[in-house]
This record gives sequence, structure tokens and C-alpha cells, in this order.
Amino acid sequence: MTRLAIPLLAAALAAVPLQAAVTIANPASDQLARLTVLQRKGALRAALLDSGLACTRVEKAAIQGPWKNMIMWRAQCSATDPRYDYAVFIGPDASVQARPCPDLAQLKLPICRPFSSNPPAPLTLPKPPSHR
Repeated sequence: MTRLAIPLLAAALAAVPLQAAVTIANPASDQLARLTVLQRKGALRAALLDSGLACTRVEKAAIQGPWKNMIMWRAQCSATDPRYDYAVFIGPDASVQARPCPDLAQLKLPICRPFSSNPPAPLTLPKPPSHR
């Protein structure tokens, strides 16, 4: 009987659809995405400086994606020195955690992906609520 139960259980589990990806509501990250490129770079630089990290100017900035309940952004403050590549995690409550990219693997955080040379695809964001 157990010989029959194991294949039946495996077949039943294979038939169950995988859970769809969950979209995280993160108004702070959405607001950052709505800024102009210059404003976004300035906001990310301010977050880095507030975290005690060095950044003269953000050269490149991009959203990398969700991690836990936060959205991970990338900020590159030097085109030639990887010590100035950062991950900036934005929480749904507008909390910010910034870490140098070289430290992420040791901290068991998602590693920084390289910046794409392609222009970014337009973001589709929910419209902000209108207050009347």
C-alpha cells in the first residue's frame, strides 16, 4: 500500500499549481520611482549619506526588485571603483537600509546585479490616491 501511496502523493503535488508572485505594496519606493532621474539620484545619495556611506555623486541608479518586504535599489557612486556600489533597501514605512554591494553576500542579502546598458523599461506604477 505504501508503494502506491508515494507515487500518488508525488503526482498530487505535481498537479498543484505554484503560488503566483506576490506584489509588495511599497508607497515609498513607488514615490522614489516617480521622481525625475536627477531627483532620484539625489534622494539615493541622501539615503547613502544618512547611512554613513561615502558618495560624492550617484552616477547610476536603478530599481533591482523586491526582497522580503522591501524594494532593493542600486546606486553606483563611482564608475571605476566597486567600493562605491551600493544597495539601498526601501521599506514600506519609508525606512532605508543601505549596504555596500561587496558586503551583501556575506550578510546573506541579494547580490547587486550589474546595471543594464539598455534603457530602462517604463515603470507601471499605481496612481497615487487623490485627496479631496
